[in-house]
Amino acid sequence: MAKKYLNNDKSMIDSYRLFHLLRQTSDAVHKTREVELKKYKITPEQAGALVCIHSLGSKATPAELSRWLFRERNSITILLNRMHKLGLISKKADAKRKNIIKLSLTKKGYKAYQHSIEFRSFYPIIDVLSERKRNQLWSLLQIIRLKVFKELNINATAYSQILSEPITIDAVDLGDDSEDKPS
Repeated sequence: MAKKYLNNDKSMIDSYRLFHLLRQTSDAVHKTREVELKKYKITPEQAGALVCIHSLGSKATPAELSRWLFRERNSITILLNRMHKLGLISKKADAKRKNIIKLSLTKKGYKAYQHSIEFRSFYPIIDVLSERKRNQLWSLLQIIRLKVFKELNINATAYSQILSEPITIDAVDLGDDSEDKPS
C-alpha cells in the first residue's frame, strides 16, 4: 500500500528532491550524449534506435523498437520516418505478414551505428564509480524501475529485453581498460 504524504512531510520533500536529482542527472548525461553525437549529425534517440535495430537483426520492427526503447508507438513512428528520410534505415513489409514492417540499417545507418556505440562521453562520467558502486546503482535502479512498471501495470518482461539479452556491439577501441577507479 502506498504511503500517504503530507505537504510538509520530510520524506515527501526528500522524495521530491531525489526525483529532481535523478531527473537532472539523467538530463545532464543526455546532454553530453547530444554534444557527442552532434558531430555525426545524429541524435541520442536515433543512436538508441540504431543500436537496437542492429541488435535485433531480422526481428527489428517498430513494435520491438518501441518495447526496447520504452517509447510510445507514435513516437517511434516519427523517429523511424525521420531516420528513413535521412537514409539511416530501410523499411520493408514482411514477406509473410504484410502488416509488419521490418527495419534494417543502410550503409549510412551502419556508419552512424558505429559512432553510436562509442559512448565516449559516458565512460568518463560513469568511471567516477567503482565497479561495486556501478553494480549497486544498477540494482537500485532496477528496483525502482520494476516498482514503476508494477504501478503502471506494465509487463516488465516485455520492456526488459535490452537489459537481459546480449546487445551485439562491434568492437570499438575505448582506450585504457584500467580497473583502478576512484571510490
